[in-house]
Amino acid sequence: MQTTESWAKSLNLSVEASAPAVEDYSRRCRRTTRQIAVRAIILQGVVAVAFKVNPLRIVDWFRKQRIWRSVTPAERAFLTTSSPTGKQSVQFSWHKEAEWTLLWAIGKVESLGLPTTECDTRRLVDEIIPPLGTDISEFVSTAKTREPGVLLAEDDRTYQMWCYAQKARRNGQLPSDLNWSVLYERRYAFEWLDGDQNWDDVTCDA
Repeated sequence: MQTTESWAKSLNLSVEASAPAVEDYSRRCRRTTRQIAVRAIILQGVVAVAFKVNPLRIVDWFRKQRIWRSVTPAERAFLTTSSPTGKQSVQFSWHKEAEWTLLWAIGKVESLGLPTTECDTRRLVDEIIPPLGTDISEFVSTAKTREPGVLLAEDDRTYQMWCYAQKARRNGQLPSDLNWSVLYERRYAFEWLDGDQNWDDVTCDA
C-alpha cells in the first residue's frame, strides 16, 4: 500500500513541512490570538487529566488564571466527574493533536507536516505550554497568529486530505502510514478556527 506522501503527491497536494502560502489572501482568522492561545492551554489541561493528572489541580489552575469561563460544558463535565469512562479519556487524550495545530496557528510550532506521526508531547509539555499551575500571561502575550495566506494554505491542505482520506478509507485504500486520529484532530482545530461554532459543537463534514 502506498505511503501518505506518495498518495498526497498523486492528488497534487503539498507534501512539504509547511504548505506554500496562498498569495494575496488577507482575511484574518475569525478567532483572536488570545482565544487560540487560551484554547490551547485548556486543551493541555484536559489532555493532562485524560493521562491521569488530578483534575482538581487543573480546575484550580484554570480558575486562578481566570480562564475557567472558556472551558466548554463537555470539558467541565470531564474535569469534574469522579469516574470518567475509558472512552472519554481516549477521546480527550487525542485532543493533543488539535492543541498542536492551534499552537502552530499562533507560531509556537514551526510546521505540521503530513499527518503520519503524533505530535512531540515531550516538547509540548517541557518547552511550549506553561507548566501546570503557573502563570500563563507570557505565553498568551507572545503568541502571534500566522498570516492569513499561511493559515489558509495549511487549512486547505488539511481539508482536502480529510475529504480524500474519507473516500480512501471507505474503499480500503487509506495510506498505510496515515494517522487517522491526527488528521481528524487537525481538521477539528481548523474547523473551529474558521467558524463560529463552540468547541464542543464543531463538525468535520467533508
